[in-house]
Amino acid sequence: MFIYHSSGVIILNEIKGGTFMPDIDILNLPWKEKWAWESTDLKTVTRHFVDNTKTFSSKAGQLFNEKLFNGDSNGKLTWGEVYARVEDYACGLMSIGFDRQEMASIMAGSSPYWTHVDMALACANGVSVTIYPTLSFKEASYIVNDSGSKLIFLRGDDVLKMMLAGFDKMPKLQKIIVMDREYKSSDDRIIGLGELEKMGSEWKKDSKNYNEYIARRDGVTLDDIYTILYTSGTTGQGKGVVLTHHNASSRMHGVSEFFDYFGMGFKEEYTTLCFLPLSHIFDRGSCQLAAIICGATIAYADSPGTLLNDLQKYNPHWINCVPRLYEKIYIQLNQKMGESGLKKKMFDWALKVGAQAYEYRKDPKTGTYNMGHDFDLIGKLPAGLKFKYKIADKLFAKVRALFGKNFQHSFSASASISPDLLKFFFIIGIRVLEGYGSTESFNACTNTPLTACKPGYVGLVSNGSRARISDIGELEIRGAGIFGKYLNKPEETESSFTPDGWFKTGDKVIMDEFGYVKIVDRIKSIICLSSGKNVAPAKIESLFATSPYVEQIFTIGDERSVISTLLVPSLTYFKEKFDAEGIEYNKSEVVIDNSAGTPIVCKVGADFIEKGNIRGLIAQEVENANKELEGFEQIKQYTILTERFTEQNGMLTPTQKTKKKNILETYSAQIEKMYDR
Repeated sequence: MFIYHSSGVIILNEIKGGTFMPDIDILNLPWKEKWAWESTDLKTVTRHFVDNTKTFSSKAGQLFNEKLFNGDSNGKLTWGEVYARVEDYACGLMSIGFDRQEMASIMAGSSPYWTHVDMALACANGVSVTIYPTLSFKEASYIVNDSGSKLIFLRGDDVLKMMLAGFDKMPKLQKIIVMDREYKSSDDRIIGLGELEKMGSEWKKDSKNYNEYIARRDGVTLDDIYTILYTSGTTGQGKGVVLTHHNASSRMHGVSEFFDYFGMGFKEEYTTLCFLPLSHIFDRGSCQLAAIICGATIAYADSPGTLLNDLQKYNPHWINCVPRLYEKIYIQLNQKMGESGLKKKMFDWALKVGAQAYEYRKDPKTGTYNMGHDFDLIGKLPAGLKFKYKIADKLFAKVRALFGKNFQHSFSASASISPDLLKFFFIIGIRVLEGYGSTESFNACTNTPLTACKPGYVGLVSNGSRARISDIGELEIRGAGIFGKYLNKPEETESSFTPDGWFKTGDKVIMDEFGYVKIVDRIKSIICLSSGKNVAPAKIESLFATSPYVEQIFTIGDERSVISTLLVPSLTYFKEKFDAEGIEYNKSEVVIDNSAGTPIVCKVGADFIEKGNIRGLIAQEVENANKELEGFEQIKQYTILTERFTEQNGMLTPTQKTKKKNILETYSAQIEKMYDR
């Protein structure tokens, strides 16, 4: 830790069965004064990739559904095969005049080809500029133009048509490269990935050209830009976060030091499952780069909607996930258990027993729980509880099996996860480790140690970072991973740092006496009531995280006398329920989205809300939430909406954060009506 608290020395003295685990002094961790990366000759991302694809050349590097990629390699590539392709793509880029540190956008969903393109750009000392494939042309072209991208890699007919139609509105763009090895076009503005590969293969046959490539590849420096990612833009236009090879390498080195120390390190024999967008820093670092740096295998999900099937197919050791998925698993599990009175009774009994056993993992001094895989929980339980827990754990094992046979742990980020939800997963033996970070910090700068978990907190300052808290309670960080600037925005860059060089995260936090960080909310999201009281929307919204009836909530109250909310019911759940029970509703007004690989109800008619006691069920949820809130925080009025917040209707960012300005404008009439009551 980097903020020392003079509250005495706290020791976690657990000896892990089969593996020696040294005593852990939370207040005096090895990196208290200096992280290892600070005195290490760091490698660039390019060098990590080149070295490790050679070291692990015969090992499986990528697994995927070959049916989605024209039967490519029967869905398996070794790391050596991955490098061979990457080299040909990089040489292909050089053959068409792509120069050092030039920009190329990638607008595609996560796939093995996404990783190939990213590494090809790194080997050609280019800069990858990521674009979510769900963005509109206006948003995507802004990124292409702001970054000055010379090329854009993309995948999907709809995206190709959209970007081709607006090609002339992107003056610096020279070529579109379709991420399909079989794609061919008569349009000289378009190149297929297979064509690029052939161009590179031919070009490098000339030894002069190949030597030029090797010099380019090996000449990448830590100060060179590796990638530019644009922030979500919840309150306005996104900003291009410029991240160098040093940012990436220092962060990943810090991750290795922290993770290895707490017995949660990545190993070459591991497999990770990639299903979150590689356009976002979370999976880019904690999945793709983590696997490349340690030589692990990356499996790619067919789509976010096929996650449970893909977990069974690939049996990953770790995944990255967002809180909403854990919430859905919890809700669906409870609904399934509720289908049978006997099943529910048995599972409730098992959870009660599991909760009692869970407390034996607790360190009473720090309030943390040891979720280490070698922690001998059974050995610590008294005879009676031990007998009951062994029975309960047989039920829990069936739930754990949903995550595959090799599952070790998962990482949760992007938003806060409910402490009660974390406790639920810990009780049944699923290890969900919460962290905190941003694009600007190149992934997580706080993480939860596997052997010292504390639900409700996002862990210790970690992964090569240092932190402090400002006078207004804002978390400020520096050290590994911290970006240097926003592209083309010097004023925004300057205002994001303190005069002495600390990055201002924009998040209000508190820290306990042992250095564990709790996120209160985004400072700009804090609501100030007309009474002067401050309310954190995140606190209110977290109370609905595991509600089976409320899927989305938006909190209102700035300069108002009381808090009100816009509530979106769990439309998909209620539709399935109505159909099963024969409850009639206007089906012609129901809009279903299948883009995520599973049907999601996005919109219903006004009559739908009046059916199946939706209003009564939601009223009860609000009443339950209000019991957990202070009087001034309580929801005094609310409006039930008939449409989900989505990217398509402009209410959500690609990272599923609400766009406050858009929601306030779109629902201004409903909001004013609440306050006119």
